[in-house]
Amino acid sequence: MFGKINVFRVMFFASSVLLISYSLVFSGMGLASTPMNLGGALDIVVEINPEDFSESEFELRAFEVNFGAAVDPYFDMLATLAYHEGEIEFEEAWVSAILPWNFKLQVGREMLPFGYLNRIHEHDFPQVDQPYVIEGLTTDHGLIGDGGHLEFLAPFYNPTFTLNFGLYQNVGHSVGRRIDGYPLMGRIQSYFQSLNGNHQFLVGASYLTGVHNVDHMEGRLNDRNRTSDRRALGKINHMAGVDFKYRLSPSTGQTYRGLVVGAEYLYKDYVPYKNHVHYDDDPEFDPGSDQGLYLYTQWNLNRFWGIGYRLDYTDVLFSNLNADNEKLTAHSIYGEWRATEFSRIRLQYQNVTEPGEDSEHKVMLQGTFFIGWHPPHRF
Repeated sequence: MFGKINVFRVMFFASSVLLISYSLVFSGMGLASTPMNLGGALDIVVEINPEDFSESEFELRAFEVNFGAAVDPYFDMLATLAYHEGEIEFEEAWVSAILPWNFKLQVGREMLPFGYLNRIHEHDFPQVDQPYVIEGLTTDHGLIGDGGHLEFLAPFYNPTFTLNFGLYQNVGHSVGRRIDGYPLMGRIQSYFQSLNGNHQFLVGASYLTGVHNVDHMEGRLNDRNRTSDRRALGKINHMAGVDFKYRLSPSTGQTYRGLVVGAEYLYKDYVPYKNHVHYDDDPEFDPGSDQGLYLYTQWNLNRFWGIGYRLDYTDVLFSNLNADNEKLTAHSIYGEWRATEFSRIRLQYQNVTEPGEDSEHKVMLQGTFFIGWHPPHRF
């Protein structure tokens, strides 16, 4: 009924954390020159199939340990050691430097500053699950790459303007799909707030290109019968997205109350993968494109409670080239209880309809817990 967890991997991971924690104790006793921040995040999800309880699943979705500190007056460093789906890896490990003229450089392994949700860890998502367009058009865990980006903050106060330019290799995730090649990425972002601070806006546009190998998904390229899947037949040519977020805080003294609205649209097109058997049959073959979006709204009733809704509308993961552009549609409603800043319980119902399939119903219960230090959440 419930998924299995590799006990030996968990024990190894826990031992590594204890060893690092032990070293940090000595750091705090003055045996190291620079103090280090340490924190952990645990994300547990139970997914229930109301139509067949035997298909319900318990998942230790993630356990992450964050290490962060100022290296010296010139550099900061952060690393995230993560357990996902039986695999242990450094999800992030980067160093950043503040440069003259409002520039900032960050290099290492990082979540690409592409779109809005991509730079947020899974346990900090606004809903239990990842929007379908993010999972389908990027990778199972978003875009994570080895490389770096240069950021420029324009010398304006309100609104602000930020420009990012990045170069990466092997974008993807060790437990999900990978996008090979040397992607070039650009992003522009602007933030604005009203004079009384009640209204806040964030808008951004992102672009990714230069990925001229295959958008991998395990088993797909080896299955020569799957000739209708454009992601197996084509290489990524261009990928672009726009995102928007708005936050309303009713009045002074009601910090935790308010409305949040967020949306993101992604587009990706392909060029033919010439090594695929299908290309020999039709050299003029055009693998086409994929696109989709999500839109959500959440109302925080008070310090403890919040309710929300999310709409997903996107091309399906295995889209048929002969389909009439039919989309996956999903409606999600959810409620959450935040006991403190360090714990959150969330219950979510979802109705998903894929082209040619009956609607599927899901109920998800999530528990997210934090200890110690945690990097600040983005707007």
